[in-house]
Amino acid sequence: MALLDTGRVLHTILFDFDPKSGALQARQQISTLPAGFAGTNFTSEVRISNDGKFLYAANRLHDSIAVFAVGPSGELAFASETWTRGDYPRSFTIDPSGTYLYCCNQRSDAVTCFRVDRAAGGLTFTDRYTAVGTPSIIVFRPA
Repeated sequence: MALLDTGRVLHTILFDFDPKSGALQARQQISTLPAGFAGTNFTSEVRISNDGKFLYAANRLHDSIAVFAVGPSGELAFASETWTRGDYPRSFTIDPSGTYLYCCNQRSDAVTCFRVDRAAGGLTFTDRYTAVGTPSIIVFRPA
């Protein structure tokens, strides 16, 4: 999957991959923003849940994480969105257990933590902020 900048609105594009030739063929395009959003936005990161059931996409300037359900053949369906509780989500990651999502809010100098609902994909803020100057990425070291 890749992001395509179509001006003011970004879309997540689902591609079929041909491992023999390396070719990509676009199959689906879906917005990372709610219907009617008219502002400027930049999507920064895309991640798949540990079980492969959900895709998450961070929206800078809209300051949200969009959640999509991944269907049996890979198609995406909008499931929900969550405010990052910060400004300009540069990056985010899901912990190795799949229980928590951590968001690096670059302009508000904080990492915010969300509990991942593994059944529905939704995110619930845990009330945990960690002050970090201009956070850019979180990587979990293998145990």
